[in-house]
Amino acid sequence: MDLPNLPLPDQLAEVRAEIKRLEERESALKSLLLANPDIRTGASWLAEVKTVETTRTDLKEMRANHADIVEQYTFRLPVTRVVLSGLTEDGEVVSARKLRSIAQ
Repeated sequence: MDLPNLPLPDQLAEVRAEIKRLEERESALKSLLLANPDIRTGASWLAEVKTVETTRTDLKEMRANHADIVEQYTFRLPVTRVVLSGLTEDGEVVSARKLRSIAQ
């Protein structure tokens, strides 16, 4: 994966694909551990299942019933992202999703 002459956008795309693959693997492993308490002890690690309660606010409902309050506490925040677009063999710029479908 770490080819020294691979352009940075291509390296970033590879890293993102690997992260996605690893997240899918993590999800599958977690599902197995949740469904099978007898496999939670490994050679070096113990998997414990813990449930915690979190608090969430239904922003859509809050806006519907208290738009003035939501507006008072809403602010814009700049977010910087790196968005990858694909390049086809003939140099056409396409969405990353389209490039993945072409590659398959």
